[in-house]
Amino acid sequence: MDLGICDKCGHFEGRCKCGKGKIVLKSDLRIKISKFLSGLLRHFPQSFGLRIDEEGWVYLDEVERILKDRYGIGRLEIELIVKFDKKGRFEIRDNKIRARYGHSIDVKTDWSESDEIPDKLYHATHPKNLKSILNVGLLPMKRREVHMCDNTRDAIEVGKRHCNNPILLEINAKEMLKSGFKIRKKGSVYTTDHVPPEFIRVLG
Repeated sequence: MDLGICDKCGHFEGRCKCGKGKIVLKSDLRIKISKFLSGLLRHFPQSFGLRIDEEGWVYLDEVERILKDRYGIGRLEIELIVKFDKKGRFEIRDNKIRARYGHSIDVKTDWSESDEIPDKLYHATHPKNLKSILNVGLLPMKRREVHMCDNTRDAIEVGKRHCNNPILLEINAKEMLKSGFKIRKKGSVYTTDHVPPEFIRVLG
């Protein structure tokens, strides 16, 4: 959806309630920038000369410079993308920005926004991966963490990026925590280093 700002309603997504707001970022460009920003903060900051610290933080001014050169946007558009990102992929604090999860670069991942973890979590995968998963469990693969959702709808949506009919898995997070495994909340996503097969149930 489009992103905008209004003197009366403030920041908004889609349509302004009073109808007088100004669109500052159209939906198609928002998607392009969000995807690039994810890659920039998760996978290839060094390709653009970004100085990223051990927790994944980058100075917002440096990111703004890159996005201005590439897409012609400024600080307001970046803040709107971060604010209305439904999956909470990004975080801005003290004039710095980072991706909360999804990294392939070497950053510290052992942090959580909350200790409250649902008893059950979900992950969807390509059917061809099922045999291996039931053998060795869920592994981060090219990323630094395994990603899980707190509902089946979001898990299937993520799984459909890789195939039309993903296999849905239920993770017994309660028993994982009891067994000493760490599960972390980052935005709307939950992460861990490894899900052993004994905590996985195939839902279909």
